[in-house]
Amino acid sequence: KGLSAMEKPSRRMRLMENLAERVYVPPRGKFRYPSDSKIVDDQYFAVIKGRPIKEKFSVRNYIQEVRETLLTNLRTGFLQDEVYLIDEQHRNEKRRIAELTELFKSYYASFKEFEAQDHEEWLLVRRTADDMATETSDMRAELKQLMKELSQIRCNLYVLEEKWRNCKLCQIFLHQISPLSWQEEHPLRDKNGKEITSINDMFDRYKLDTEGSVQSLNELIDIFQEDIAAEENPPELYFTDPWQVRLVFREMELQHLSSLLIIESIRKPKDTMLQGLQAVKEYYDAEIKTIEEQLENAEKHIKQEEERAEMLEGVAKDLLNTDIKYLVSSETTILTHVFVEHAYEECIASGDTDMTTIETLQALKLLYEDLMIKLDSMPFDIVKEAEAAVQTKNAIALEKAHQARRQVALLDNLSKSMKRALDKPFVRHGRPLMWRSKPPSPKHRIKYVSRQYSPRELEYLIHFTDYCPYEDEEAVNLFFPLGT
Repeated sequence: KGLSAMEKPSRRMRLMENLAERVYVPPRGKFRYPSDSKIVDDQYFAVIKGRPIKEKFSVRNYIQEVRETLLTNLRTGFLQDEVYLIDEQHRNEKRRIAELTELFKSYYASFKEFEAQDHEEWLLVRRTADDMATETSDMRAELKQLMKELSQIRCNLYVLEEKWRNCKLCQIFLHQISPLSWQEEHPLRDKNGKEITSINDMFDRYKLDTEGSVQSLNELIDIFQEDIAAEENPPELYFTDPWQVRLVFREMELQHLSSLLIIESIRKPKDTMLQGLQAVKEYYDAEIKTIEEQLENAEKHIKQEEERAEMLEGVAKDLLNTDIKYLVSSETTILTHVFVEHAYEECIASGDTDMTTIETLQALKLLYEDLMIKLDSMPFDIVKEAEAAVQTKNAIALEKAHQARRQVALLDNLSKSMKRALDKPFVRHGRPLMWRSKPPSPKHRIKYVSRQYSPRELEYLIHFTDYCPYEDEEAVNLFFPLGT
């Protein structure tokens, strides 16, 4: 009777049989290892020496060896081609070197000829330069002698010019201290008949050039000769004796003394006026400094107020965007307002009202206090029946609310199932298929234009949902009721 599939021994079971006996190693000393005695015949290796070792034929190894052989032959052919190319280049280089050597020899011979010719010309130029240097030294000595004579002449001319200038100055001075009536009758004129009004008008024409050239000296000598030729007669002078000049000087001295007395008499008012002017200047400087300091202080205060206004504006914006926005438009505040308004409409009056939440709560508080007073005055049985009726009504309303909640959840599940059924089929994105022909062109994705929401829809999304402007349009549509 054969064994079942579960009872048949497998390879792993056969390996595990007698495993302890097969892997057991006895302690050292109890097991005797075989000796080193030879168990092979001595003539065995002599008989098989020189015989080829028969190996198993392998097609893969044979193909690999043939491939390596062909690659070696190909590499050898490439190297031989490179050797032939290098030999050809070597022969071409040797031929070019021989041509360059011939050119060098011809150039060297031409250079030697040119060098010999240039040396002869250099010797000729050197002899000519020595002759010209000798002539130059003689001319330089002659030039030094001429320059010395020119310097002596120039010095004499400067002395004569200074004397001439002094004489003219004396003439002009005597003419200016003469009486005005005589000056008008005998005006001082130059050779062209032009009247001389100042000393500069007379001596501008005697100025030398800055370089002091010989031409300017000649022109100065010509000017002196022209002046001497023009002044044929001696100059006209009002004074005939030296004591007359002394009288004029004494009169000028008396005039100067009277001028000094007048100046001394007006010095004290002048000093008083200068002191007052200085005091006024210091006063106005102090006032200007005080005004500048006040302007700086005002500017600092204005800057501080502007910074404080900017800081307060930022704080106000933060409060408007955080706390006040939360207090005004948070979900808790809106729900509280709705509950209070609903309680007011149910208990007091129906319809729209312009009352705030605080005013509505105060009205509800007054109504509650009034109702509690009335409730305290009513019998206990009537209160108990009314409480039971209210509890029953609340239980019915609560059951309706739970039922509506279950319907909404069921509608949500149905919407998700419908959306899942209408979605595109799932495409597995794995390893691409190997196409034998040209692969089909990829389909372009259709860009959906985002929907433009009305102000009312935006207000509903911002205040009553977890709306984010970066969400998908399909996710945003779930916030709206069906049919909108």
